[in-house]
Amino acid sequence: MIVYTHKDFSEQIDLLKSRNMKFSSDDSKKKAIEKLSMISYYKIKEFARPYAKTTRKDGEKIIDYQQTPFEVISTRYYQDKKLRLHLLSAIEDIEVSLKTQVAFVLGSGSLGAYKYLNFKKWCNNKKYCSYYLKHRQKKFKSALSRELERNKSPEIIEKLKNSKEEFPPIWLAINILTFGEVVNLLELMSKRNLRFISTFYGCSDEELISWMKCINLVRNMCAHNSNLIDMKLKTTPIIREEWKELLFELKEGVYSNRVALPIIVIKYMIDAVDPKYRFGTIFNAFEKLIRNNDMQAKYYGLKNVEVINILRKESLYTKI
Repeated sequence: MIVYTHKDFSEQIDLLKSRNMKFSSDDSKKKAIEKLSMISYYKIKEFARPYAKTTRKDGEKIIDYQQTPFEVISTRYYQDKKLRLHLLSAIEDIEVSLKTQVAFVLGSGSLGAYKYLNFKKWCNNKKYCSYYLKHRQKKFKSALSRELERNKSPEIIEKLKNSKEEFPPIWLAINILTFGEVVNLLELMSKRNLRFISTFYGCSDEELISWMKCINLVRNMCAHNSNLIDMKLKTTPIIREEWKELLFELKEGVYSNRVALPIIVIKYMIDAVDPKYRFGTIFNAFEKLIRNNDMQAKYYGLKNVEVINILRKESLYTKI
């Protein structure tokens, strides 16, 4: 059994060095100790994984970082951090837009302010049975109640007081739902309701749900300090035919599931929501990762380095 013991920052450096990570000088080691006190050993190990050669000897796992400089790894961490922050800003705009569209649909016509609470009025009753919709409705109300307990919005407090209702109107309720909860509502919608929203974004119903699930995953990774740049999507979002010219083709008909793909999805949605959005900060951060190197571009999921310039100049938004 492996026994794990506490190690101070200097001992952590020694461990990395024993695994063939490069520290060019004593000054380099001193700076590395400062970095470890802020980043943590396991974050460094996580971002060093692409450089690690792992073997086994007598049943023991041997990690070899192949003389990769510590500075290269810590730089990757900060590049990832910058990319996450810039993407989170773009995703926020997409989230606000989506919530606006969902609230408009669920509050229009005979639905009014409160029929969003009655799932059979707006859900796909042909696809989902009444028992399942009642279950989802109960789950939704419970989640909304929890959010209301935490929310101190004067507008919501006033509306609840004046209306004597348990829940606020849809146009206020939508703002306290998480992105993931809104995506769940999309999945339940009737074809007519879903078509209204997907038409706004110039995509099919299937594309909209697929892309929103992908964006929600990336949003959560960005918000929770996860390693974004080395991600591999387990569920690949729908890839449009024209996007295949931008992505690295792993084998015939199979395209990369790395970070470039969700960035392209986000770029499409932003182009649909706000054509004047300045995407430069995202591509600047991405460009620093690629370092004008085709091999690096392919690692992160792009066909080659030239794709960055295409994405900078051209809108991906095309209505179907």
